[in-house]
Amino acid sequence: MLCLYRSAVIFILSSSVLAFICHFLGALGACVLWGQLSLSSRNLFGLRCNCCLLTDSMEASSKVLTFPAFLCSVFVFYWSLPIFAIIYRIRFANLGKRNDMLEWAKSLVRFFGVTVLKEGESSLYRGGKCLYLCNHRSWADFFIDAYLTEGRAALMSRWLVYFVFPVFCTSCLILRGIVLFKRGTIADKEAFNSWLDATLGRSHVPGLLVYPEGHRSLKPASLPLKRGMLHYAFSRKIPVQIIITRGKEEVLSEKRMAVRFGRTLVTQFSKVIEPGQFASFDAFFSAVQSTWDECWRGAYGASTTSTPRHTLSHPPTEYDYPARMRLQQAAITLFSMVVLAGVLAGSWRAGAAV
Repeated sequence: MLCLYRSAVIFILSSSVLAFICHFLGALGACVLWGQLSLSSRNLFGLRCNCCLLTDSMEASSKVLTFPAFLCSVFVFYWSLPIFAIIYRIRFANLGKRNDMLEWAKSLVRFFGVTVLKEGESSLYRGGKCLYLCNHRSWADFFIDAYLTEGRAALMSRWLVYFVFPVFCTSCLILRGIVLFKRGTIADKEAFNSWLDATLGRSHVPGLLVYPEGHRSLKPASLPLKRGMLHYAFSRKIPVQIIITRGKEEVLSEKRMAVRFGRTLVTQFSKVIEPGQFASFDAFFSAVQSTWDECWRGAYGASTTSTPRHTLSHPPTEYDYPARMRLQQAAITLFSMVVLAGVLAGSWRAGAAV
């Protein structure tokens, strides 16, 4: 209960301040955002602009002009829970089985106009508990990887992410769809693993999604893999699947402060790696590393012209949320709608007074 109150306080303070600023700056990019969306639509009909004719000065000007579009997109990302609940893309009032995490991710994928192609023969593992390992590129990782894992995995992330995006992170906490931890060296690894066992045991989603590189990187090659969560998977005999996706940072990049609509991504799923088939952790880690490298080469070397389109399972996995979880999810969704309305109204009044 204390954690819930603390989350509510953080939610109110950060959403009121950060979103107020984002709205002011993001509104400036509305016309640019519309232009980006129109360009994406024209590309679909083969009317792609010849970017090779742009000069360096025009490219610099383009970056300046698209910066407001980036802010506007961050505003939508920040307020994605109430925005997509208002238009009922997130069916928060549905009393039957549902998958709010997947609906949230699908809504953002549609908003950014993302198309995903699948390289290779393997598909998402849906057999039960699984540790999904994904490459870490940008903020877009959160909704793209939740989309690729079909809302079947809790996102493992630092507490800092919660302070940056408290709106949808609070919803994820309620749905047991995110595991937050403090960054740094873990003094007692067994105590941490026991805490993680208990946290995952309370979740209805069977998987856990982690970023073994540890940091977001825009480099063409992978960062070295961290061993911490792989030790956890090996000790608990949890199957591991690797998912490498090329181009996530092209959708939304906080490092470049850029957004691009209508991007085509390429993803590759690995075969499932069973820790029980290895006599030692070193042998298991070596198999994970070699499979990771193979998937990286596959995703980053695939052609977008011959790679088939990725499709989600049909029907997707849905969950029968407990009554308390449904009430909490409805409460935070309705509350975020009220706060969003207040932020928009306050921004309008402040702008009118200038």
